[in-house]
Amino acid sequence: MFLLRRMTLRAQLSALALFLALPGAAPAHPHVFIDAGFELVFDEDGRLEAVRIEWAYDDFYSLMLIEENGLDADGDGIPEQAALDAYAGGDVDWAAGFPGDFTIEKDGAALALDGPVAHEARFEDGRYVTSHVRPLAEPLDPTGGRVVARAYDPTYFVAYDVPGEPAVIGRDDCALRRDRADREAAEQAYGEELAAIDMTADPFEEIDLPDIGVLFADAFVLTCAASS
Repeated sequence: MFLLRRMTLRAQLSALALFLALPGAAPAHPHVFIDAGFELVFDEDGRLEAVRIEWAYDDFYSLMLIEENGLDADGDGIPEQAALDAYAGGDVDWAAGFPGDFTIEKDGAALALDGPVAHEARFEDGRYVTSHVRPLAEPLDPTGGRVVARAYDPTYFVAYDVPGEPAVIGRDDCALRRDRADREAAEQAYGEELAAIDMTADPFEEIDLPDIGVLFADAFVLTCAASS
């Protein structure tokens, strides 16, 4: 369902492009907002083996998820934990090809991440909060190359922010450095891409944009001490 909403909204981007092209128009914006957190998990041999990811949905989307999936049976505004536990992992359709909105690269090449496991969900401060673990297809020696992690949606339907500092679990000689995205430049590039769409085309035709979401994503660069 989450994927379907994304794909349907893409058909509206051409209309948004026209709006963006008008003098004084507001910058482009996403439609779902998620505060993300993550932990890079190392195995006993010092290799990166998994990433644990947490998402806190914005208040409005949290309410929609709760209402549409019947997670608040008594209508008191607080979803029952048993219902949250049963629905955990259902906020995205992984089987339909959802990419996961998280990447780890080494020297610019994306590393393969397995599907999510260990789903958990809770309701906190009016927000639906979920977590899951993505194992790496092959454990990674992080030394001898540039390793970068990012949380982002390639289509920028969802805006991910990482308000806290991600953690490293299993090694005390590794650290993450945040390289902040140039959001002003990203907004300009996004507006230019949308404005370039042919406005005479079918407005309901699916629109393909490049990997625009990465422009808005902070990069977290991992450094670890070399093995002795």
